[in-house]
Amino acid sequence: MSNVLDSLKDVFSGLTQAKSNTYVGIDIGSSSIKAVQLKKDKGRILLETYGEVALGPYQDKDGTAGQLTTLETGVLAEALRNLIEQANVTAKTAVISVSSATSLIFILKIPYINQRELSGVVQNEARKYIPVPLSEVSLDWWIIPEKEIYGEDESSIVKKKSDIDVLVAAVRNEVVDRYNTVSQSLGMFSQTSYEIETFSAIRGSFKHELAPVMMIDFGASGVRMSVIEHGVVRKFRAINRGSAYLSSSLQKSLEIDFEEAEKIKHEVGLDKENKNEQAYNIINTGVNYIFSEIKNVIFDYEKEYKKPISKIILTGGGSRLQKFKEQLESRYNITTVYADPFGKALSPDFLKEVLENAGPEFAVSLGLALQGLE
Repeated sequence: MSNVLDSLKDVFSGLTQAKSNTYVGIDIGSSSIKAVQLKKDKGRILLETYGEVALGPYQDKDGTAGQLTTLETGVLAEALRNLIEQANVTAKTAVISVSSATSLIFILKIPYINQRELSGVVQNEARKYIPVPLSEVSLDWWIIPEKEIYGEDESSIVKKKSDIDVLVAAVRNEVVDRYNTVSQSLGMFSQTSYEIETFSAIRGSFKHELAPVMMIDFGASGVRMSVIEHGVVRKFRAINRGSAYLSSSLQKSLEIDFEEAEKIKHEVGLDKENKNEQAYNIINTGVNYIFSEIKNVIFDYEKEYKKPISKIILTGGGSRLQKFKEQLESRYNITTVYADPFGKALSPDFLKEVLENAGPEFAVSLGLALQGLE
């Protein structure tokens, strides 16, 4: 347990043991691995390299991009090694993402108590949310700043002391053990740390937002929805139905292979005008479930905090589904934008359009690389 805790040191807070001027962020997803290398030079953050490798072909000989995978440690290490070589990654300090699918983020409401009692109470309450023994996870938590409640006279602020909101994050030890094995087998990193992907995506996507913002990370295996205010996660919900689910639905319903289903998904999306009405209906049905969950998060937040969500930021490859952004805006009347993580680093002008298009997919890996540079 102690070794895992050592390797997870500051995994949640985003701090590392020693400073370097070059970091590589490695986002190990269920369908691909993405890497971004950043360097700090004279106070400026420079993009040195980035790249992606699909994991489908490593799963089996017929595997394709976009396919969900469960790779053995050795095969995962091979895929990562190939990406590092192809992208010419040279950094010796790496920050690796921990998938939200293998971690838990939740908020506890507990009675107002002193700090000495907090640790025991948080651990006892966390047991209700964590489906495995606490000895199998690494746990961390933060007290969320107290809400300020305004009375009729808004100049007087009443501090709420009846309870405390605590943000809790838990990661299974076996997950970090697996990534440690992969990292050590490469033999190229002198220092490796970890961070839950949601926090990396926030760092990679947010600028100076103060009003409540919703971040939707639409990945291959699922969708993560977070509401962030003043840099604090106020609401979090994850569903295990991502863009690969849409392709699988097309594959089964139309009796085609996964590669063809992926192609159709990208061509049709949520475009009602597309001639492939059958494919549209299949995709629309799948996405409607996602929309309903997004609506629930928006409703729950605005009901509890009595504030409107000012903006939605989209990350993840699934967010590029045709008309997805437009439908979000029209359904909820909330300004919706794609994340632009590469805007946080200096890069060649001729790459501007390419990086803007790729941005949503690299929000996590760039956020990871930023961890030690900001």
